[in-house]
Amino acid sequence: MSKKITALIAIASLTLSLGVPIKANEPLTAKAAQNQKSQLLGQQFKFPKTWRGKWFSNNNLTPSPMFIHKIAFNTPWANDYVKVVKTSFVKGTRKYPWQMPNAWKQSNKDELAKYMRVTSKKINGNKWIILSPVQEKSLKNGYAFIVKKESIAGKNHKVLFQGNPENGLVINQYFKSKTLTNKYSAYEFKNMKYSKINPR
Repeated sequence: MSKKITALIAIASLTLSLGVPIKANEPLTAKAAQNQKSQLLGQQFKFPKTWRGKWFSNNNLTPSPMFIHKIAFNTPWANDYVKVVKTSFVKGTRKYPWQMPNAWKQSNKDELAKYMRVTSKKINGNKWIILSPVQEKSLKNGYAFIVKKESIAGKNHKVLFQGNPENGLVINQYFKSKTLTNKYSAYEFKNMKYSKINPR
């Protein structure tokens, strides 16, 4: 056996014993694929400290309290834990998630469902934070929120308003205590405009 063949066999044996892949284009491991997915969607958004905590509502469409965390929230309509991101280009591309092909959206649908993207929009003189599906460019399927201090029975209390993302009309409002919620869930504050479609 020639020295050249012997050397090649030795290299192949060493490669296999060290677990080094011979093919450069082998599939990613499950862990690597998961790490790649977790970095697809952009920078995490941090909710203002004044927003964080548990908020209550008596609206029959939001049966659970809305719990706002530092970088995520539990939805009041399904109690799902959803992270919020400032959407940027999908990693490795020059495209936003809504510009990606349907095949990509389908293969990543479970991961996409764990996130919402954040934007801001001034409507009716108020600056709203809008949370919407990361894979949709339109905001119409999103949720608009704003926290304001309101005078209630002579005291200032924080109120979390939920509005229509297109016209800013209030469709729900949340309070920091059940007592305030029970008393004022249907109250209309003078500086806000309310929707008549979804009674609180």
